[in-house]
Amino acid sequence: MEDMAAAAPEAGAQQAQYVYCLALGKEDVRLGGIGIDGSEVYSIVHNDICALVHRCPASPYQAEDDKIARGWVTAHHRVIETAWKRWGAVLPVTFNTIIKERERGPGENLIDRMKLDYGVLKGKLEAVVGKAEYVVQVFWDPAIVSKQVTETVPEMGELRAELNSKPRGLQYMYSQKLENLVRKQVELKASADVMDFYGRLSPCVDKINVEKNKPGEDGKEMLMNLSCLVRADKYRDLELALGDVGRLEGYSVRLAGPLPPYSFC
Repeated sequence: MEDMAAAAPEAGAQQAQYVYCLALGKEDVRLGGIGIDGSEVYSIVHNDICALVHRCPASPYQAEDDKIARGWVTAHHRVIETAWKRWGAVLPVTFNTIIKERERGPGENLIDRMKLDYGVLKGKLEAVVGKAEYVVQVFWDPAIVSKQVTETVPEMGELRAELNSKPRGLQYMYSQKLENLVRKQVELKASADVMDFYGRLSPCVDKINVEKNKPGEDGKEMLMNLSCLVRADKYRDLELALGDVGRLEGYSVRLAGPLPPYSFC
């Protein structure tokens, strides 16, 4: 399939605005050729809200080459981060959001949409002022946690002693019973720890989105995968809370950010 975005627009083709994000700012600015395929990025303003855009044909970006597609997505995020650093409050827009132009002038259709949704957009932007997104991932080592459970739950010791006292023919049955009990207790501990850790983090953040867990590494499993919206003055509290979790035997923590509020728009 032809790379539609990289191809030159056809003569007379309808034009559009490719939208990267909305920002809490009222400046008419040009950020230079930092957009997709080196496109010049500029602002379209309505009151105290601006959209960061580049002009393009009214057709989506499509490519069979994954490397090209990744480059486009990287450029998309680069513009968002540039706007975020400049204005401090942005609403990232999904890749390939394209608003067709009307005959009465470039950007007028986009301005009409900004006018229509002004109250909602202004409220969402004000809600993220002075805040950043952080990714918080908690990992655990099932082998270490299983050992802890085995050593601390009295029923485990009793069942193990009973297993050792049985004839060899019955030991397999008891070992299966012990294994099932360990698995159940580990699952209960995991649930309790998730609630405990969530409770520790909640006072440090404005909002939490629970994301799908991803595969672990080095024998560890992911216990929690969170996107957190954090005020600047609460970041240190978040670090301290995660430090306490990371020092627990069998657990480790990964913290990434700051990022624009991708998960809270």
